[in-house]
Amino acid sequence: MSETGRYFKASMDSRLKSLTWIFSAVAVGASLAAALPMTAMRWDCPDACSAAAVNFGGWAILVSAAALLWSCWALAPKGYTVESGLVTVDRPLMPVRIPLRPGTVVEAAGPGLLDGSLRTMGNGGLFGYYGNFWKKGVGAYLLYATRSDRFVLIDNGKKYFLTPDEPEFFTEEVRRRLPAA
Repeated sequence: MSETGRYFKASMDSRLKSLTWIFSAVAVGASLAAALPMTAMRWDCPDACSAAAVNFGGWAILVSAAALLWSCWALAPKGYTVESGLVTVDRPLMPVRIPLRPGTVVEAAGPGLLDGSLRTMGNGGLFGYYGNFWKKGVGAYLLYATRSDRFVLIDNGKKYFLTPDEPEFFTEEVRRRLPAA
């Protein structure tokens, strides 16, 4: 958090925790199921070159699964910092900066507003919901969420949906930090 900003935590809801555990277990289990037989086969190879290639393939599968899990965790929102003229989506890798301009709309999104959205590029349940989405009636939007309810919309020409733990206080703080027209 910056010295002038206020930090709002973004905790995962029980649905996201369950999805994360399930997806992680499937990724680890599937990669182990594919990689372990490959590493065991190295002794059956007729020459050292073939054995090394098979062993490398097994390790490559494990490393790829670990990289996938790490990158999904590193890009997931952990919270939001509100400063004068700026909201930052705090995440370990590549924080997102949302500029606040005069006329920026900040409001609570109605329940079910984003149900049935299409993910055009993003993550829909491994450590968070984030990326580019689209829904008829809403249009294209960016989502940085850890819950499937209590969304806050920030529309500065682009639509952003966020899920701070305290949406009412967050909305109030963002409105307070909007630049004057």
